[in-house]
Amino acid sequence: MHRLTLIKIGFFSVIGLSGVFLLLPVLDLSKQKTDTGRYSIPRQVRYSFTLKNTFGKLIQNADLWAYGPVKQTPAQKCISIKASHPYKLIEDESGNQILHFVLEKLPPYANRTISIEADLMMADSPNPTGPENLQPFINPSKFIECDDAKVIELAETLKSTSPEKTTENIYHWVSNHITYTGFSGKDRGALYALKNKKGDCTEYTYLYAALCRANAIPVRCVGGYICTQNEILSPAGYHNWAEIFDNSTWQPVDPQRQMFRKNASWFVAMRIFGNDTTNPMGEYHRFRFKGDGLKVKMAGTQRWKKSNPLKNEKKSPICS
Repeated sequence: MHRLTLIKIGFFSVIGLSGVFLLLPVLDLSKQKTDTGRYSIPRQVRYSFTLKNTFGKLIQNADLWAYGPVKQTPAQKCISIKASHPYKLIEDESGNQILHFVLEKLPPYANRTISIEADLMMADSPNPTGPENLQPFINPSKFIECDDAKVIELAETLKSTSPEKTTENIYHWVSNHITYTGFSGKDRGALYALKNKKGDCTEYTYLYAALCRANAIPVRCVGGYICTQNEILSPAGYHNWAEIFDNSTWQPVDPQRQMFRKNASWFVAMRIFGNDTTNPMGEYHRFRFKGDGLKVKMAGTQRWKKSNPLKNEKKSPICS
């Protein structure tokens, strides 16, 4: 067994789908981390991917990597993950959980659907977090150009007498000065948003993060879904937002949807942005795959993603 495989052999869950009962491997995370945080709101999310062999020959190994919910944040705790197919769980240093599926011998022109179900517990107010290395969340990084002169100049004008007021000033400026353009399939970054005064949720997030970091306020970028109840996730719902550190915990800030430090239980985190080399997803936001002739789509979209003949992988949409 691979060292990173956390599925418990012999522990299964049986569910019925359209009269067909599937034996699903269960990853139980409820006892993997001891904490005193309060997570009182149950939430379940489900989503699926269809893999299609477009070639007239067998695909020996069709690989799919997909994000599961983040293991634990101050407002979210992942209790269990169930899937219709066996997978290897990879966890990076940020707590991101990546499910790696390998479908052996996918026949010519055949389809296979992989279904995922995750049970979460959410918190209305983020729980306090322990000591963290916050330096990466102050430094400049790709797409968060907090060391650029124009970013620094604007950040200085928004600085107030306290970090709390400064973060609020930045939130209002980004919300009021950036025009939402709808989904873009390309990351453009904070400088693009500042110069062009437009972008999708990713650019709102990057610009907010850059202005906070220019004021030495720790901020991280998060990708996931806004869920006010149990949800079947779809690509159209994918969204990015920021989280600021206020000396005790991470607080959500969403300048595009105009939510400042509230509704923490609505934000289902699937990815915390970072530069962790143990994360096989790279800059892919939701999923990636590999296999000559393979196409993949997430349920809820009509558009197939096709294998890149050079890299055998395709970037997924960022947000809508």
